[in-house]
Amino acid sequence: DFLASNADDFNPTVRAIIEGAKGYDAVAVFEGKYRLEALRQKTKVEWEKVDFLMLPTSPTTYTVQEMQADPIVRNSHFGRYTNFANLLDCAAIAVPAGFDADGHLPAGVMLVGPAFTDDALAPFADAMHRAAKSGMGKDRMAALPDNSRVTPMAADMVPIVVVGAHLTDMPLNHELTGKGGYRMKTGRTDGRYRLFALSGTVPPKPGLVRDPGFAGKGIEIEVWALPPAAFAHFVQNIPAPLGIGKILLEDGSHVSGFLCESHAVADARDITEFGGWRNFIRDADATG
Repeated sequence: DFLASNADDFNPTVRAIIEGAKGYDAVAVFEGKYRLEALRQKTKVEWEKVDFLMLPTSPTTYTVQEMQADPIVRNSHFGRYTNFANLLDCAAIAVPAGFDADGHLPAGVMLVGPAFTDDALAPFADAMHRAAKSGMGKDRMAALPDNSRVTPMAADMVPIVVVGAHLTDMPLNHELTGKGGYRMKTGRTDGRYRLFALSGTVPPKPGLVRDPGFAGKGIEIEVWALPPAAFAHFVQNIPAPLGIGKILLEDGSHVSGFLCESHAVADARDITEFGGWRNFIRDADATG
């Protein structure tokens, strides 16, 4: 018995937890497994009623000193809303949700779904994390990277590349979200594209044009997914000189997205140097 002969080498809390197993025999183990399987069967019925659960990550938050004073009991409190996820083979994502009134102690929520629903939970977890504006890192100043936003596309959805007013947080983004669309990922075009600021458009819009002889760094894009019927209605209402065509992305894929007729950019301002519409708007706002 390694524990018995080396008890002093164990952390006291860890030792106490392991020693607690002495109170259970093989019969108790199998009884527990049967009980767990019965509960798992009950949860299958409940999952037919909901898409996912949102629960507190923990019922409270303790300071380090409070945890050290009673580590086993207080650690068990932390697992009140989370321990079942592993036992029932659930998919789960813990999401930061802010801090207490003093800005010191953190709080969080956990999104829980049936097994293998991780990809379905991810977009909701990502949106909640960004909405909380809790930042990252010890100083909370680090921003979440845009390129972390990747959502697989459902088989019955149609991808579309947007480069301007339909980007996230831009004036026309609601035309995508309102039609059941969701963002799959961010990225850039191939380097052979130029971006122009079109005149007389409300709200302001850019025009993306492919220039075979140009070698740039690519233009910032987002790939969204729309239901087929919504995609058709969306394309039907795109005003000239914009339209939909195949766009070559930096990863070598061709995806349908916003392009502009070349005649419309003859006298337009070339804003390719900004790398994307978002950067151009940010610069315009800063300079007035």
